[in-house]
Amino acid sequence: MKCEIFLTVFTLVVYTKSDFSDSVGHSNIKLFENVASETEENFVISPLSVWSLMTTLSFEAGGKSRTQIKKAFFLPKESRLVKNEYINLTNTVQEASEGVRLAMKSFLFINKDMKIKNKFFERMKRNNCSRTVAKFLDFSSNQTAIEANSLINEYTNLSNVLNEKYFERSKIILTNVISFKGLWSSAFNESDTTVEPFYDEYGKEIGKVNMMNQKYPFPYSNMYEMSSMVLEMPYGNDQKYCMLILLPHPSVTVREVYESFQNVSFRDIFIKLKSDEEEFDLTEVDVKIPRFKIDTNVVINKALNSMGVYDIFEPGLANFKRMTDEEVYISSIIHKADIEVTESGTVASASSTSIFENRIVTPIFTANKPFIFLIMEKPTATVLFSGIYSKPIQF
Repeated sequence: MKCEIFLTVFTLVVYTKSDFSDSVGHSNIKLFENVASETEENFVISPLSVWSLMTTLSFEAGGKSRTQIKKAFFLPKESRLVKNEYINLTNTVQEASEGVRLAMKSFLFINKDMKIKNKFFERMKRNNCSRTVAKFLDFSSNQTAIEANSLINEYTNLSNVLNEKYFERSKIILTNVISFKGLWSSAFNESDTTVEPFYDEYGKEIGKVNMMNQKYPFPYSNMYEMSSMVLEMPYGNDQKYCMLILLPHPSVTVREVYESFQNVSFRDIFIKLKSDEEEFDLTEVDVKIPRFKIDTNVVINKALNSMGVYDIFEPGLANFKRMTDEEVYISSIIHKADIEVTESGTVASASSTSIFENRIVTPIFTANKPFIFLIMEKPTATVLFSGIYSKPIQF
């Protein structure tokens, strides 16, 4: 009998040193490119959530199923090293920071009629390698979603993460949940928010946005190799987390900017920001960015296919023998992410009017055309959330 595993990667954002962390960044680039190529709308994804779920999945996959996941997500071949580094990275990323709350947890819900190997649970208990909460449920009950969501809420304070329809066609549900709440180190004043025009990449007005505005000495740089300006807006008091905004140069598209990530790392961006800060000191930047909210719900099977992950989706090829002797495969991996950026901070989750070479005058950083945003954990340069804002919405 063939059974489906239904994987969901949910991220809900409320407000706004290890080389191993680079694997999150590398996989983000591939995911970002694929999602961006499939939509012309605003979107947000959590590469850390997807990476965490796929890393968790690699612990129980075998044969080509495991090999493909490890190659696609730049994971070491040795499972013990993956486990140790996974724990180290997730612990570092989630270390307490005043003004920011980040919680990440994986949940494994198994239909009560599934036969799971005892060694699977022994491994989980012994290694706690995936930081996963496992529970058997009756998927035929109309109370299953309520029970599952209650357990998720217990650990993350998030509500209604799983839809009851997911349990109707599944035998196993593996869900990774990330909750981020960050308050700006320098908040915007709501009274300064005004309605302003928003343009496409060719200078044509395409709508209006509620534009937030403030002057503050934010780190910023001209990233010539990315044909964009980059602005760093920190969260909290210790600046462990931040939002990076990449504004394309005139006549440059966001696609051209994100394609440049093939040659520029996230660490390179922080190095450039630090270098410019040391050379020029921090000076006030006149910043304008839209207040926005984005909801994304996308099946990432195709994106994972393009990264070389195939077998886990195919009956007869998927290998999860470490977990069960039943022939199971993954029908869908659904990624749901929400982000809300307001005057006070980011619920998760521009155009430069001038390109400047020095810090003699107060620079103007106006996000009134399509831009890329990333929420980062700076010490490890880990991407928590990334997305594109290209369609104006008056939020």
